[in-house]
Amino acid sequence: MASTTPYTVRWGIMATGWIAEVFTKDLLTNPAVRSVHDVRHEVAAAASSSSASRAADFLRQVKAPATTKAYGSYHELVADPDIDIIYVATPHSHHFQNAMLALEAGKNVLCEKALTVTAGQARKLVETAREKGVFFMEAVWTRYFPLSIQVRDLISSGAIGNVYRTIADLSVGRDAPDGKVDFADSNRMVNPELAGGALLDLGIYALTWVFQSLYHVQPEAEKEAPTVVAAVNKYHTGADETTSIIVQFPKHRSQGIAMTSLRVASDVDEQGTSGAAIRIQGSTGEIQVIGPAYCPLQYRVIRKDGGGKAEVVDCPIPKDAEREGWGQGMFWEADECARCLRDGRKESKSLPWSESVVIMEVMEETLRQGGVVYPEVISTDVYDAQSPLNTGKRKPAPEAEAEAYERTHVHGVYEAIAPHFSATRYKPWPAVGSFLHSQAPGTIGLDVGCGNGKYLGVNPGVFMVGSDRSHSLIALARSRCQQLQAQPSDPAGARTGGEAAAGTVVTDVLVADGLSLPFRPRAADFVICVAVIHHMSTRPRRQEAIRQLLQCVTLGEAGRTGGQVLVYVWALEQGTSRRGWDDGGEQDLLVPWVLKSQQKKQKTKKGAKDQGAGVGIPSSADGSATPADDSGATITDPVFQRYYHLYRKGELEEDVLAAGGVVISSGYERDNWWVVAANDPGHHGHRDAGS
Repeated sequence: MASTTPYTVRWGIMATGWIAEVFTKDLLTNPAVRSVHDVRHEVAAAASSSSASRAADFLRQVKAPATTKAYGSYHELVADPDIDIIYVATPHSHHFQNAMLALEAGKNVLCEKALTVTAGQARKLVETAREKGVFFMEAVWTRYFPLSIQVRDLISSGAIGNVYRTIADLSVGRDAPDGKVDFADSNRMVNPELAGGALLDLGIYALTWVFQSLYHVQPEAEKEAPTVVAAVNKYHTGADETTSIIVQFPKHRSQGIAMTSLRVASDVDEQGTSGAAIRIQGSTGEIQVIGPAYCPLQYRVIRKDGGGKAEVVDCPIPKDAEREGWGQGMFWEADECARCLRDGRKESKSLPWSESVVIMEVMEETLRQGGVVYPEVISTDVYDAQSPLNTGKRKPAPEAEAEAYERTHVHGVYEAIAPHFSATRYKPWPAVGSFLHSQAPGTIGLDVGCGNGKYLGVNPGVFMVGSDRSHSLIALARSRCQQLQAQPSDPAGARTGGEAAAGTVVTDVLVADGLSLPFRPRAADFVICVAVIHHMSTRPRRQEAIRQLLQCVTLGEAGRTGGQVLVYVWALEQGTSRRGWDDGGEQDLLVPWVLKSQQKKQKTKKGAKDQGAGVGIPSSADGSATPADDSGATITDPVFQRYYHLYRKGELEEDVLAAGGVVISSGYERDNWWVVAANDPGHHGHRDAGS
């Protein structure tokens, strides 16, 4: 007699970004809502590569049980004996190293799509899974939709005759007026360092329909890998922006056309007006799949002898009313994993290892024909348990690479997020405000790294010039300056610093590099530099930035200290904060910023059928705003990785001394170390002699 107790699978979630959130919420829905009674799921643990507190925040967000464990590293997650299977939800640039970490630990693995960056990596994962005797599957969730299963069954049954051609497209219209697309160069969609490009992120879904309609349904004894002809338009970052692939199965006389683009959309108005993006064409009929390729909810069967009528089949996604109406369709692939584990199967019949490898071979050949090349760290098939992709800790870059690295992970990020970032930065910190109010009327000050200019005008009695590397932030700061100039002085400013001439705040801003400041040496009475220097990626660059600040202020004389510099940086010691970083932890980190989209749901016409509204394209983005490790619209919220050096206690003072300064005072406030510094008269007197 068969057991009536459902088979339970305990999941470990690797990464805490948007796609991990969607998947985990689906795991926690009631299986009975989707008429599943033989398997069930538990979330045993989740891990962030940066901190346990971030994992804990994630678990609260998804409303996981209080007993669920939160880990601050992937190594801890894969070592947990209470986990049956690991869900790898990191960016696809990280999949090979992350999945290998779990497989080597003897864990079963469900790894997000695209499975890897290269076919060689995919083969290595399959070999390792086979050697370890564990279950392994690529998480192409669309494959496990009841709709997909029905379509495959129709093809196999000959419902539309012999299938000779499939045309599939998944594209998003993100063309921008300046000739670019509206993703920052640092965004994972176009960033080669994250295996960016249309193909691996979107095109995998177009290929999914080509393969499950033309390759998967081939008899096992007649399986035929396709030939590949591709056309690729490269973006200026080196990633692919528009890609079209023709795959041919000569023995079966069939062809597939898979298309993807970042410039034109499959569904132009996001209301389904454009028609079917997937057409499966047979000798006696056609199946049209309606809705985005990753989450279709309807298909139509058109037959030659159908009398001009189409059979329309709706396949809605069940929602769990007890979990706020949640349900996005990712639970079906989890159910498949559970059944495979229960039955002792190491691979899924719906997406065997060999098919994942062949698909990766097609994508690899496409990228080769298009001249798209990815960095060695993400394309190597040599496993490294301590790879930065596994630890989340960036190895310090050589000096020659530092500027390029900062362009991607600092300057490019702030250009892209400037308005969103500015909206969260409007209230001056009390200690910085006190420092500004302590300056005498008529003095001259600089705000290096002024951002949106929130500190300009705090003391209307002083003349201030702000600078920032970001053109976008300076545009916002300039607008603020104009507003300040147009309003009367704040009486509080008069009490603490006096009024500026003509009753206005006297201030200005300009674009400038903090390592090459354009200001006349020794001309300023004071300088503030708040949350800037921790973005310099090497210690020599951080010390040079401080030296540049010191060079701007006046020298002391006759026993007087001279101009003062106030510097704030993020502290390593944040044990009581939500971030959870603390003494002994990694100091060089990539910290995600999620740019929340205004298009969280697809627009639908009033009364029209919901074609996946509210479901973003699952990628594996490991990102977060406040972040998650990382992220509905037809695309996930953009995630930007910002570089930070977290200063340990005493390190900022050391850098001041190395830069030729003296420490006047220092302290800790709101997870930041700060220092007030001035020039060392002896040091600078020696340097300036003969100049």
